[in-house]
Amino acid sequence: SSIRMRPGFRTRINGVTEVTLIALVTLVSSWPLMFTRLLSTDVIHALFESCGPGGGNQIRTYIGLCSEDTDYAPATASLLLSLFAGGLIRLLQMTITFGTACPAGLFVPSLFIGACFGRCVGNIIRGLNEHYAFVPGASVEPGIYAMVGAAAVLGGVCRVTISLVAIMLELTGGMTYIVPFMLAVLIAKIVGDALNEGIYDLYIVLKGYPFLQEDVDVTFDERCCDIMETRLVTLDIALCPRYVDIRDMLQAYGYRGFPVVNGGHFIGFVKRSKLEALLSALAGLDSTDITMTGMGVAGGVSGDQLSPPAQREEDPLSLQMLLPYVDSTVMRMVPDASLAQAHKVFKQLGIRYIFLVGSQGLFPTQDVLQGILSKKKFLLALKSGRVGHMADNPRGLPGWGRQTSGALIQQSLRDADSFAAGVGSPTEASPEASPVNSDEEESSTQSPAARQREHAH
Repeated sequence: SSIRMRPGFRTRINGVTEVTLIALVTLVSSWPLMFTRLLSTDVIHALFESCGPGGGNQIRTYIGLCSEDTDYAPATASLLLSLFAGGLIRLLQMTITFGTACPAGLFVPSLFIGACFGRCVGNIIRGLNEHYAFVPGASVEPGIYAMVGAAAVLGGVCRVTISLVAIMLELTGGMTYIVPFMLAVLIAKIVGDALNEGIYDLYIVLKGYPFLQEDVDVTFDERCCDIMETRLVTLDIALCPRYVDIRDMLQAYGYRGFPVVNGGHFIGFVKRSKLEALLSALAGLDSTDITMTGMGVAGGVSGDQLSPPAQREEDPLSLQMLLPYVDSTVMRMVPDASLAQAHKVFKQLGIRYIFLVGSQGLFPTQDVLQGILSKKKFLLALKSGRVGHMADNPRGLPGWGRQTSGALIQQSLRDADSFAAGVGSPTEASPEASPVNSDEEESSTQSPAARQREHAH
């Protein structure tokens, strides 16, 4: 997945090509073996079941698990190698296909892998018991080993415990094997936690999703101003931006939204879609339609005061016209606020951005926008170890959550421009990018069009 997230990979191979290559590789690698050639669900049921008369015996005989007389097939090297190879091939396929543009999944492939390995171990135990009689008079059922192996692999991959045991009970239809299932799932989780985090936790970090764990006890000594973004692209109403300035700013920057300021006063945050709707209304609607949309009423501009579309591009936008589209109820904090407080705000309110305002320079007021702290930026600093002190180690490992997750974050930052909040150059940012720039970018607090407007004055 980290290779797939690299910009070079995405530019050279699109989604259709990637899915086509994966389908071709899956076909070529699955066809030689009988276990991987059939549907995974049918093979899993055959691996779980015992040999004997009844439904499904034809499939078990076809893939070589049972003999023609409904007895267990001998544990030959060919059968054991086929089971092991089937599980190994499906493991490699699952590793490649996870995170692709096609819905491949982890649940059924994990059950298939565990069932193949478990059935292989079960056949070995059954063959040894027949030759050396470890338990005289006992019949070893390889299907039970397949069930336990499937539960162990799925539990180790997804790190689920109680729900997985319930699922396995529904598959088997009885309470007989609940103890082996519980032991297998718990051991798999313990071993997996000792090695790394769960696949979904790692993928959340790799994709850069802003997810804050509730069970991590972290003490913060830093302030919000220590990690806030200060190089912002803002929409300054005091510069009297025109229609063409707003349009040029949207074309130059692909950010999701922009902070709105009026000189030294922070007004709020306007989304990109809102600005596009405003420009569309100004460019394409007549005065009656604009008044009906609420712009004329809310902005205090009547239909008679609006210029024709050709002249409207040079008319400046007033604060009253922009206010209906601006979210002025955003979360504001002072730059000296503790990161512990920001952590609580992110977790409890579920917001994505905190706007840091205060007095600065020639502006004595307390609502000067000084920076933005995004949830992704906060997580980047937390996971990489730049901020925060973990009081105790919940996993019993040195540097838990810092080494694995931090390495994935740094890798994703190198591979994907849009991982942290605002990372990526303005000309290459997608419409889903955020409104701030990274520390490596050369940007200012106003758009190029606004700067040209200022120089013109």
